[in-house]
Amino acid sequence: MFLLIATFVCHNLEGEYYMPLKEYYYTDEVLGRVLIKHSARAHYINLKIRSGEVILTLPEGVDESKGLAFLRSKYDWIREHLSMAKANKEKLVFDENVQFSTLTFELKILRGLSSDFQFKLASNLLTIICPNNVNLRSQSSQDIIRMGIEKVLRMEAKRVLPSRLRALAQQHGFSYQQVTIRSSQSRWGSCSTSGNINLSYFLLTLPPHLVDYVLLHELCHTKEMNHGPAFWALMKKVTNGKSDVWKKEIKQYHTSF
Repeated sequence: MFLLIATFVCHNLEGEYYMPLKEYYYTDEVLGRVLIKHSARAHYINLKIRSGEVILTLPEGVDESKGLAFLRSKYDWIREHLSMAKANKEKLVFDENVQFSTLTFELKILRGLSSDFQFKLASNLLTIICPNNVNLRSQSSQDIIRMGIEKVLRMEAKRVLPSRLRALAQQHGFSYQQVTIRSSQSRWGSCSTSGNINLSYFLLTLPPHLVDYVLLHELCHTKEMNHGPAFWALMKKVTNGKSDVWKKEIKQYHTSF
């Protein structure tokens, strides 16, 4: 078991602020590496598979032993989903030569004298400064970098997606209850029967027109819950006839990186 420690330097209207990240891996005798997170916002023990990785989230104050007991009770479910995850494409390797950009920022990875990984987001550029003495291609380094990028993705998605959804709703005459940003890798978005919309922060890895396609897709579900002819007729209307083309195009992208 070991700690993953990184420092985030971000900017808002008040200037710089720092975001500490502390998460650790547990080596399970059956599953191998399991990422354990302690969250003040979690109300119950949560288990998920993300990019082939098992993630166990514990509410603050919950003993780790309870979380591990829950983990062991879900071995069959975990094995099934891990086998499905193996079918995913090979992961992108993040090093000094990587080319990676999102809807709101580009990525630059540098070496530095720091003893830990530092993440700085400013002027649409996410700079990751990595210690000189670490192997960037090692699993632990890649885990730290990916978790850092996802932390920024979540922050940026909360900043830009709700306002874009609101603008499209006003433009096309839709209404919805609330929007929530999630880490979903099974789908880009969803809409409940009560009009609540969930959006994956991985949407920021899509081109702008496909982001709008997903947002419009979920807005159309506020009027047509199924994917019948009426739904696709509405999609064709709000996308100026481009929905069929965009539907095919988005299949080239994945809710992970």
